[in-house]
Amino acid sequence: MNATATSARVNDARFRARIREDVGCCENPVDEASLEEMTRLFRTQRRRDGHRKATSAWLDGPLDDWLANLDDGETELGGDDMAAIAVGMHETLSIRDALILSMITDEEACPKAQLMEFAARPQLSRSKRRMCELLSAAFEDEGITPDVERCQTGVMMLLDIARAVPTDLAVQPLAVVAYALWWMGDEHAILFAMHCLAIDDECSLASIVFSAINRGIRPAWCAC
Repeated sequence: MNATATSARVNDARFRARIREDVGCCENPVDEASLEEMTRLFRTQRRRDGHRKATSAWLDGPLDDWLANLDDGETELGGDDMAAIAVGMHETLSIRDALILSMITDEEACPKAQLMEFAARPQLSRSKRRMCELLSAAFEDEGITPDVERCQTGVMMLLDIARAVPTDLAVQPLAVVAYALWWMGDEHAILFAMHCLAIDDECSLASIVFSAINRGIRPAWCAC
């Protein structure tokens, strides 16, 4: 067995161990008062500057670090990045949706500028159209298969974020974990979806994942 194959298998084993470990786990190492202050700040900026400008400014730096990690297979995010992403996802689901696309596509198909537009200008017709195209292709085209390392890297970062914040802020990161695992064909997806719904039964993404799994709906590549 060559060294590359051994390394990939070890990484996969660690990933699966982490998935089993993190279902329902929460450590809350980030100061809650700081998160509350960040939430107030983001809301103030959105009222003052509007959704587009405030979201662009809020996400710009953290998204750079997030994308660099996805590209390099690194999972460590700074505390400020984790807090900003958690607060952002909780306050506006367009940030959550942009992060989903960053995991299931690559920079060629969906560069940072496009992700920023998804997050900051979700109501724009071209944003809706492009997001629909990317999600439909990922779901319907059996030739589009997950970039396993990219997805695993994103999941690991999201698990770190979910561990770092209070339960209410962990819901959206964990819902994206559920979606990514479903996209990867991982059986743990339903556990994360159920955990999200136990915290917040109105979490739409977790409901979608839970319903899809129960109905046997899978991405086209899974049928290959």
